[in-house]
Amino acid sequence: MNVQIFPACVAATVALIASYWDLFKGRIIPDKLTLPSIFGGVIFYVLWGLVKGDPLISLYGGFGALFSFALAYLLWLTGGWAGGDVKLFTAFGAWLPVYSPPFFQPLFGDYPFFPLSILFNSAILSLPVVLIFSLIRKLQGKGAFYEEVKITELQEGAIPAELIYLRGGEIRREKAPLFMREKWDRLLAHPRRAAGLSEEQVRELKRLVSEGKLEDRIKIKRGIPFGPFLAAGLFVGLVLGDLYSLLFGYLV
Repeated sequence: MNVQIFPACVAATVALIASYWDLFKGRIIPDKLTLPSIFGGVIFYVLWGLVKGDPLISLYGGFGALFSFALAYLLWLTGGWAGGDVKLFTAFGAWLPVYSPPFFQPLFGDYPFFPLSILFNSAILSLPVVLIFSLIRKLQGKGAFYEEVKITELQEGAIPAELIYLRGGEIRREKAPLFMREKWDRLLAHPRRAAGLSEEQVRELKRLVSEGKLEDRIKIKRGIPFGPFLAAGLFVGLVLGDLYSLLFGYLV
């Protein structure tokens, strides 16, 4: 049996479960799914390398996970991805650092670059949806990926698009910086927290509004769930390889 089949089946199963959670379970891809998947992929290649007597194969899962995490972390820093997306993509890299689809050899199929095929496929597939979503939001007079709401109507789990903190007894609010540096005495809203605002933070923000110390508004993220697009990019990659290579081949 081709050794690719088992990692591909595991990654596909994880992708389907993650998509279900992202779409129907409150836009959260749970750690109890992604973290065991990452470690499982790393352990699989360690064991397979021992069976084959090849130390390089034993490193496949670890390097694939690290490579995928580095790419996903950059997207997380820009605010494009949530923490669940990062861990899901890392799991794909741990299980599929290299892959050869049955019908077409991907441009990024060699170790450890198959995750690039998944990423590019996902970006190509999501582009029309993102453009339509952005247009609809624009016609509604709203931001494409951000929305301003009242703090008094805020709910736990909302992901802020700005930084709000206490420093020297003064409440400060800033745009979400690319790199976070701790400069506060007390943090009230953190745009990089994947789980969103905690119940305690929401309660504190509302208290400050009721005391007249904070304006009753906050920007929150209203993005598109990207987990299903990652899953679609994975499935296309498993069958066809790179959409980028296929499209480029047809155009030239």
